[in-house]
Amino acid sequence: MAEPALSGALGDEATRHVLREGIVVVLVRPLQSGNVGATARAMKNMGLRRLVVVAPPAFDLDRARWMAPGAEELLNEAAYVATVAEAVAGCRYVIAATARRRHSPWPTMESEGCALRCFEGEGPVALLFGPEDHGLANDEIAHAHALVHIATDAHASLNVSQAVLLLGSFIHTEARRRGFVPRVEGPGRRGGPGRGPAPHAHDARLTAPLGDVEPLVTEWMETLDLSTYLVGHEPLLVQSTLRRILERATLDAGEVSILRGQLRKLRWKMRS
Repeated sequence: MAEPALSGALGDEATRHVLREGIVVVLVRPLQSGNVGATARAMKNMGLRRLVVVAPPAFDLDRARWMAPGAEELLNEAAYVATVAEAVAGCRYVIAATARRRHSPWPTMESEGCALRCFEGEGPVALLFGPEDHGLANDEIAHAHALVHIATDAHASLNVSQAVLLLGSFIHTEARRRGFVPRVEGPGRRGGPGRGPAPHAHDARLTAPLGDVEPLVTEWMETLDLSTYLVGHEPLLVQSTLRRILERATLDAGEVSILRGQLRKLRWKMRS
């Protein structure tokens, strides 16, 4: 006997469209670039794709990417705007996440209610998250139709990426309840192998193709230039020598990814 259809069931394609296009995560004045990257990663974990960043006081895209392995495309495709009004333009409903109980006329909801609202009605829903130190200001909350409180114990303050992950988990669960079927997608890390069975010890080690090694050469040269090593050295000669060394090393894809990650970290540290 077939199970009865769930109330509010939409099916896989409809729920997938809501997750991908119908929910807009808005980070307002984020202080830490790393938290923007961690938010992108949390969003991709939960099937969300639309990210808007409002007036970050200092934003380092390299640092954000470092914290978003496998989700860098969300940062590349994100909208970076100056005001909350721009961020929520075109959204049918706006929900502001806040840890403080505010004396205001706005209705409040818990995480489950927020997830339900995302699948009710036509048009995108915007979820507002404030900066790490004080959260959303009153004039920013004024754009919201409702407030959402994420249930915690005595300590209510959450890192913004944690808040996005927790709220996203409720939304993802509601999507699955309505018919969404999660799928495995793409590579786990930029430059790394795709998801699949864990390799066995006897598996042959595959050397990365030259096309994958060349970006490593470029990033290595950028790092040397930033460190001033290239002062007094002929860059083309250094690059040629470096390329020969790396070719002799016969690096695999994972090793190339590790080295590129280390170089990005070095450049970020040298610039800070």
